[in-house]
Amino acid sequence: MKTFPVLETDRLILRRITTEDEADIFAIFSNPEVTRYYDLDTFTDPAQAKELIERHETQFEKGAGIRWGIMLKGSPRLIGTGGAGWQRWNYSAVLGYELAREFWSQGIMTEAVRAIASYAFTTMGMNRVQATIETENAASARVLRKVGFQEEGILREWGFWKGSFRDVRCFSLLRKDSGNAGK
Repeated sequence: MKTFPVLETDRLILRRITTEDEADIFAIFSNPEVTRYYDLDTFTDPAQAKELIERHETQFEKGAGIRWGIMLKGSPRLIGTGGAGWQRWNYSAVLGYELAREFWSQGIMTEAVRAIASYAFTTMGMNRVQATIETENAASARVLRKVGFQEEGILREWGFWKGSFRDVRCFSLLRKDSGNAGK
């Protein structure tokens, strides 16, 4: 098994998610505000948290990607997750993240996304980090822009979840443009 990397920022620690985090993961994903723009249904059963943790662990063990648990320094509580799937054949990463509702609008996710993008470029050798968000998700668009991502356009009916086709906005950050991603 590979060593799971721990990332640290001014306020945050990004670390491996374990089964001890099930209650925190359930609390995050059982809030319909958090999952409003997410491509999975709001959790209704704590077993769903365990399944999600296992999927993230399998992804890491296969070398297909990584998902960190996000914590405030000095607190044992997991307040969100973030990570990327690796598309090694074209040196790209696909970014994803979410944060517990009570921590929104505090710059936490911006800080975490900067750390994840920096890791993708410096450690994983990626050239591009991409994120797709639902067109109505203005808060996520602000996070991505603050980190330096550029909006590339709308992918019409790109995804299907929660019973309908979804338009998404595609954002990307290239290695050559990522000078502010590590800040």
